[in-house]
Amino acid sequence: MSTQPPQYPDHASPAGGPPRYTPGTDQYGAAGGRYGTGAYDPNQYTGTAAAPAELKKLLTLTLVSAGLYLLSGAVAIFATASTDMTDVYRQMGMPSDQAALMAEQAGGVATATSVITLVIAMALYALVYVFLKKGRNWARILGIVLAILGAVGTLFGFIGALAYGGTGIVMIVVGALFVVANILWLVTAFKAPVARWFGQYRTA
Repeated sequence: MSTQPPQYPDHASPAGGPPRYTPGTDQYGAAGGRYGTGAYDPNQYTGTAAAPAELKKLLTLTLVSAGLYLLSGAVAIFATASTDMTDVYRQMGMPSDQAALMAEQAGGVATATSVITLVIAMALYALVYVFLKKGRNWARILGIVLAILGAVGTLFGFIGALAYGGTGIVMIVVGALFVVANILWLVTAFKAPVARWFGQYRTA
């Protein structure tokens, strides 16, 4: 019976020594899986995908919308303070005495309400902007809701804007620009790359 040891062509070794391991011949395939799968990527599921180019546009439109909303609110406050609201209410069909009473009651209240509304709106804009940059999908959803409500509310506001004369025309122009900015914001927010990026799991 032969005592010659078995031959291992891929693991040649010096005479009398143990078989040598040859790198690169692992039966599981160091460069990838055996069944056509790619090599394991430790960053594959960490949610570190780069932000899409549209994100910068979305952030810019957020600032544009905020600026136009602030300008629109300032014009509205000026229009209310500089317009004879008694005459405005009379044009709406109210009796003179009732129009005078309404104008007196609404003057200070309307200005205070407008200022408070502007402050709250700017805080919401800041919240949306900051967390859009951080990739929070809830900020995108909040922005969508605010953009829709803002655009619809502005369009309804056009109905009585002409009662303020020349200032009303300025209100309509600024409001129209605000609506356009919000529509562009919504279109950008719903684009597939943006929605996909915000929808991914992010730990940052």
